[in-house]
Amino acid sequence: MSGVEIAGIALAVLPLIINALEDYEEGLDPIKSFMRWEKELPKCIRKLRNQHVHFEQNMRLLLEPITTDYELAEMLSDPNGQYWKDGEMSEKLRERLQESYHAYQGTIGDIERIMKKIASKLDLDRAAELSRNDLEAILAANPLKNNKFEFRKRVRFGMSKKNIKGLLEELDDCNKELERFADRNEKLETYRKAAKPSFAGRLQQVQKYAQNLHSVLVSSWSCSCRNYHSTSLQLEQRGTLYASAVKKVAKSTSEGTCFTVSFSSSGDFSHPWTWQEAEIHIDNQDAMSVPAQPSLKPKTKMTKTVSFGDKAPPPYSVVDPVAKWKPSPTLQEVKDLCASIQQMHKSATCIGFQFDSKSLRGAYEVETPAARKIPTVSQQLITLETLLKDPPKVNGRALKLSKKERYGLAVTLASSTLQLNATPWFPDNFKAKDILFCKNGGARLVDINHPYVAAKKDDDTKGSPAANSRGFHNKNTILLALAIALLELYFGESAEAHAHDATAFSTTPWGLAALAHEWAETEKEDLSAAFLGAVRHCLRCFSDPGASLQDSEFLQAAVEGIVLPLQEELHQFLGKATP
Repeated sequence: MSGVEIAGIALAVLPLIINALEDYEEGLDPIKSFMRWEKELPKCIRKLRNQHVHFEQNMRLLLEPITTDYELAEMLSDPNGQYWKDGEMSEKLRERLQESYHAYQGTIGDIERIMKKIASKLDLDRAAELSRNDLEAILAANPLKNNKFEFRKRVRFGMSKKNIKGLLEELDDCNKELERFADRNEKLETYRKAAKPSFAGRLQQVQKYAQNLHSVLVSSWSCSCRNYHSTSLQLEQRGTLYASAVKKVAKSTSEGTCFTVSFSSSGDFSHPWTWQEAEIHIDNQDAMSVPAQPSLKPKTKMTKTVSFGDKAPPPYSVVDPVAKWKPSPTLQEVKDLCASIQQMHKSATCIGFQFDSKSLRGAYEVETPAARKIPTVSQQLITLETLLKDPPKVNGRALKLSKKERYGLAVTLASSTLQLNATPWFPDNFKAKDILFCKNGGARLVDINHPYVAAKKDDDTKGSPAANSRGFHNKNTILLALAIALLELYFGESAEAHAHDATAFSTTPWGLAALAHEWAETEKEDLSAAFLGAVRHCLRCFSDPGASLQDSEFLQAAVEGIVLPLQEELHQFLGKATP
């Protein structure tokens, strides 16, 4: 059993032992009570009750940072409940205590031993069907009724005053050790938080870029056919966002942030272009740098910067390939995006722009990898929903997503969810049908490595009920959508197809939450640790009304609980070292 489960059993059995000793005291006649205990028994009971309170307070201190208010209340009100037996809770405590965890386990083991010694001298019933743990057997045979344990027969106790006194002193020492663990770990948390990278700050910068870019692109459609144009954003993992050390990304500090978008035109009118891919480089020297993180050694200064992009700098401005990229002052501001695309469309498969948070400048030709085929018409798209439900066929054989592709998409979606939440690029309740892929005519037919999401137009949100009054679910609905998407990708089937065999499919937030809970719990033995942990984290956050991805600490926890485990599992699957 884990250290958490043993702690729960010990916490549950302490009140039972106290009640048993009180029952024994009430059954003693005055002469025996005086001759044998000399009024020591009431003192022992009082000390034992104090140790119970002390133990409960220590467990509250240890568990509070890793549980929700509801979970903690349930655990303390029912120490023998399921939360104490949850393996995930044990892993959370292990992560919190780190190097102190083994010492904590030893102390909890000592408390269990003390409880067993005292219980062994009490003539209490034990459940015959439970042989794993003697304390569990006692709890099962003597249930709590009306806040008091009821015993079937008169309790007997056969321990000397010296022995019980020694055990109580040991129990007091154990409680003091737990208190030190909680106190010192809280102090160490400050240093740990200062020493580890602030992923939240990096993500919030990308989110700000994405928000500003969307606004500028919307205003750049000044043509008369603007209603027929749409923009999709390519979703990227941006692995350097989650680098654990600045030196690991030092080589890419000069690249800056880059977004890849696709512009498309539709309608019955004759238009000179229907599809165009573009790279948009962020020109913000201050924003491209991530402030150095606090160190345990204040005198040590980190002066390097962190880049969020992995795109090569645009060719028009590079003289020395090693020199830091600087934007060209000769680029003209884009007043009519449609005209700029039309001018470059025939000569460039991919075009580039420069974005300085206020205006778009360009355009220029950008080289693309020879192996990558970019479509020329917007109709050459396929959704993730189609790939899961009815994948395209080659020679009569369905091209289903491979496990490698599904793992990669899971990391990309998880990372993009945290990068783009609360921006017009990414809908709160996104579904598989919102994730788009280009058909490329290659062997796989679909470019799985470059998924897109279509941005919502302003008209799509103005006047809608969601825009005017955000419901209780809106704050973290995007994490619920991510939980569903992760389950779909892991098992290679849509939520709707799974629900057909399990329960009535509901598209309401609580209906989807119920489906995700049922799906994850039913298949938890088959889910990998990273996917199960990520799904559970998403569902917990969705259910927590006080949680918000706009909060830095909550966003940081989402990275650590969702993206990093998925990223690490992907690298293990590919046989690569974790970045």
